[in-house]
Amino acid sequence: MPTSKYFDRIPPFPSDMPVVSLAKVSLEALKENRGSEVEKLYEACQKWGFFLLDLKESSEGATLLQDAEKMFELTTELSTLNHETLKAYTYKPPDFMRYKCMGSLKTDDGDVDYIHAYSLSQDEMLGISSHSRLHPDVISTSQEQIRQFIEHAHAVLDEVLAKLDTCLGIESQTLEALSPLDQESDGIVRLLWSPAQTNPNYDRILFGGHTDMGTMTLLFNIAGGLQVLPAGCENCKENWRYIKPEPGCAVVNVGDTLVEWTGGLLRSSLHRVVTAPGDQAMVQRHSVAYLVRAKRNASLQRLKGGTIPPLAPGEEDETRR
Repeated sequence: MPTSKYFDRIPPFPSDMPVVSLAKVSLEALKENRGSEVEKLYEACQKWGFFLLDLKESSEGATLLQDAEKMFELTTELSTLNHETLKAYTYKPPDFMRYKCMGSLKTDDGDVDYIHAYSLSQDEMLGISSHSRLHPDVISTSQEQIRQFIEHAHAVLDEVLAKLDTCLGIESQTLEALSPLDQESDGIVRLLWSPAQTNPNYDRILFGGHTDMGTMTLLFNIAGGLQVLPAGCENCKENWRYIKPEPGCAVVNVGDTLVEWTGGLLRSSLHRVVTAPGDQAMVQRHSVAYLVRAKRNASLQRLKGGTIPPLAPGEEDETRR
């Protein structure tokens, strides 16, 4: 998440919430290839599929935190546009880029979602794709800023993937090569915001339970509300656990594609967004997510070698995305 100054603008996260104890992995320690930190990363990707990536004490991390703060400012600007202006940029399936209005999707409990989202194609922002979409001025004039965020976030996740190569016992740069920055993919930057709640005691699902497509997701948020369901637990309200945001950290989670490549060795956990806890519900909630996805011609075929389990007799492998 961004630096402490952003956290100081909202009420504190309540101390009595059911919080999951996620591993905090230092980016700088990963870069220094500290064995204990690499092992911590691997265990987190197996147990929860989620971890906190501590960006402090790293020059690359500091740069990314500054980028994230600019992206939060961009999200704030987007959220102040009137509804009719935003509505003109509503996505048109099968292209799901651009604006998704609050209330357009169903949630787990049969209600509608309570979150606005603006999705940006990585390929478009980097100029890899010739597909050009119309965007509001606040986006069009910020493309350089968005490009820098993508490049820096991708470089940080490449560092994580490189360490997973080692842990899995597969050839160096295998995972990085499957999700490169310079080839066409369905990578996304997603800017999200939810209005302040008028009734903080009304606990609602803002965005329903799901796992992430793709390789990995890097998320910045300040107010709470992100929850994860522990493995093997029934999907009921009592079993969900909050992920508490921490200054200077990003939340990183494993995507479904990485699970397929590793034969289920790594975990992609069900997660959702609910009303921010306590007094945090009274402020508008913002999030910035970067979703790394495989290159267009990549398959879901299980990787071979190292600790990745081979196919069982009669088990079929995925060959297409």
